[in-house]
Amino acid sequence: MRGLVLISTSIIIFVLILSGCAQMQVHSRLQEYKEIFNPLIGVATKEQIVQRMGLPTRKQSVGNVEVWEYHQSFGTRGRAYAYSPYNSGSAFATGSSHEVYDRVTLTFDSNGILQNANFYVQR
Repeated sequence: MRGLVLISTSIIIFVLILSGCAQMQVHSRLQEYKEIFNPLIGVATKEQIVQRMGLPTRKQSVGNVEVWEYHQSFGTRGRAYAYSPYNSGSAFATGSSHEVYDRVTLTFDSNGILQNANFYVQR
């Protein structure tokens, strides 16, 4: 029983540490995107963005505005959870997975100048 509690506690601590590392990765990547794109807002043309980023994954026109989306997938990650009540010998475990990706959304005005940049990082 004591060994099961120790294993369960170790797994929980490990999951918490991984969660903290993932949040640091997200923050770092968001900062990187801001440093790249914020100086380009109001200045860069579509052509300059294509030279830097390549063709977008998706394009959409909304009135005079054109929205480009870049989606970069890094595959999937698995996650496991464990639970063991202190009073019994039973245990519970589950697993899941999710895609790890970055999404950059750029908005251009009718003159083809970058007006806005939004970033989403999933870790």
